[in-house]
Amino acid sequence: MENTIVPMPIMPAPEPAGTIFLVGTCIIMMAILIWWAVGPERKVRGLVLPLVFAGTALSAVMIEPIYDNTLLYWYPAENSLAFFRGYERTIPWYVPLGYAWFFGGSAYFVWRVIENGASVGRIWQLFFATAFVDWLAVSICEWLNLSAFYGNQPFHVFGSPIWFSFCDATGGFVLGAAMAMFVPHLTGLSRAWLLILPSFTYAATLGSTTAPVSLALNSGWSTSLTWAAGAATMAMCMIAIHVIAQMAALRQKAIS
Repeated sequence: MENTIVPMPIMPAPEPAGTIFLVGTCIIMMAILIWWAVGPERKVRGLVLPLVFAGTALSAVMIEPIYDNTLLYWYPAENSLAFFRGYERTIPWYVPLGYAWFFGGSAYFVWRVIENGASVGRIWQLFFATAFVDWLAVSICEWLNLSAFYGNQPFHVFGSPIWFSFCDATGGFVLGAAMAMFVPHLTGLSRAWLLILPSFTYAATLGSTTAPVSLALNSGWSTSLTWAAGAATMAMCMIAIHVIAQMAALRQKAIS
């Protein structure tokens, strides 16, 4: 039995929930930047963190409306906190800011962990912890009607779909692994490439890992096939994390 494709919900943005969420996002991002500015990170690693933050926020502008369509994710069309509108999606300010601190911050942390060497188990622990934080944040947005998934979403039992948090977490880990490969070769003005790198890594990660779910959701596949697609998406994420875990373990072995 095939499922019909459900149209995107249309409703006004809730207040003051949106403002509270935006303020909370700003506080978290500023706290991380203050930590970077007053601690040893700025002196030892320069502008890597703010550049990754800015690049990750830029990736939200280019990527978010596209994947919102393919993965059936909505934001209220009428929103006083709107940053821009593209591809029939109204993107609020807390989206690029949230991208900056969560995806940029998790990638920076993963880069530092790989740089210092980490066991396979440690990488998997960090991955599942990151996926849980993402699931909680996206679920809060859904519970507050700030945004949500719609349609025949697989693994959408309580809160946001689990498969999506796997993809989000994987995006941060792939960027962190890419930083481990590139940052040692970027000095001076060449570090400005970090403004572009997140768009490549996050778009590539979401485009590949979410392909099974995207096909299922936009093709009216049956519930059983859609859940199989969700499982395939999570499996693809775990393959990526497996490779990153091996990379970190090799680094640990090299420096020990």
